[in-house]
Amino acid sequence: MTLFIILLIGFLASGLTIGGLQLLYRTELGKRAMISDDPHRSVEDARVYRDVVLNASVSSALIFGACYGLYDFLFYERAVPAWMIVLEIAAVIFIYDFAYYFLHRYPMHEWKILRGVHSVHHAARNPRTVDSLLLHPVETIAGLTTLFGSIAAVGGIHLYSFAVIFVFYTVFNVLNHAGVNIQRFPFKTLGILAVKHDRHHHSMLSGNYASITPLPDIVFRTVA
Repeated sequence: MTLFIILLIGFLASGLTIGGLQLLYRTELGKRAMISDDPHRSVEDARVYRDVVLNASVSSALIFGACYGLYDFLFYERAVPAWMIVLEIAAVIFIYDFAYYFLHRYPMHEWKILRGVHSVHHAARNPRTVDSLLLHPVETIAGLTTLFGSIAAVGGIHLYSFAVIFVFYTVFNVLNHAGVNIQRFPFKTLGILAVKHDRHHHSMLSGNYASITPLPDIVFRTVA
């Protein structure tokens, strides 16, 4: 039951973030903060929403399947000190960020192995919230495999650690594609990240390959 509630909270948090940003787009503040007034998608809206529904279905099935099918391997519930929770969260995010960076930069961009797959996501040159879900199923599987592989790499984590990571993961993937740059606290940092990801969508070789933090891009000098 605890795991189900965690997953439900993660999906709800993502949905509320999308809904909140959709409302923001309709306000004067949102309109002024838009990075571009048009997402400049290369596909029709009907195709976008069809792919979004397909991706959401694949994503949900894989998340529930991995969480329940590999529960004993990925999670534990015994009591641990708070510092252990913090350490697990930091370790998983660190491993995931660098692993995803290499997956994203090389197979999906520079090596062109998965460029055709990744081009589905790059249909929008100036992404919006919905584009966070505009993914080919193969990319969805690769990304979630990287996430759960990062959890396995630290030997499994507490359910509370997973709760924080999962909510952060679902919400941040939406915020990266927000398409707004609000230059005021507390949104300024998120605006900077949205601008960087917007630049990334302009070309297949435009840098900014990291997912959650800019650290991998800083280390490998691919910040654009």
